[in-house]
Amino acid sequence: MRFTDFLSEDCIRPDLTARDRVGVLHELAGMLAERTRAPREMLEQQLTARESISSTAIGEGVAIPHCRFDKLRQITACVAVDREGVDFGARDGRPVRLFVTLASPAHAPGTHLSVLARIAALMRDVRLRQALVEARSAPAIRALLVQAEDAYLASQARHDASQHASGP
Repeated sequence: MRFTDFLSEDCIRPDLTARDRVGVLHELAGMLAERTRAPREMLEQQLTARESISSTAIGEGVAIPHCRFDKLRQITACVAVDREGVDFGARDGRPVRLFVTLASPAHAPGTHLSVLARIAALMRDVRLRQALVEARSAPAIRALLVQAEDAYLASQARHDASQHASGP
């Protein structure tokens, strides 16, 4: 399972227009609604409810807003970039420039958590984060994420093979 399998170019916005947390969640919910055909208001409510628990800003200019929603049939991801950054309540106090959003069916909590973990792992790469902020088109952003995920999976496979070869 690949995170980028759930991300289509029509769910990538290289220039986010919202200037605050409420606006960002509204815009992200709209992107998800267009792709999933789920009601925007319900998606926005779910994303907002999750943010009220604690900010999904993980630091280093990245937030991963996410929700599980019973009306969804499949996992859907969206990516939005704000070059100036938005105050999103990150623990490190930095503005968020990259929003990677995930909405999953309520009946798939394990897959939801696995995809969230993959997104978080990919977003640790400072070079990827910078390249995503500098990219000017949805195809370019998606290509960067596919390339990064390919490299991540290859690295994981090498790690697993070396662990297996060294034995117990």
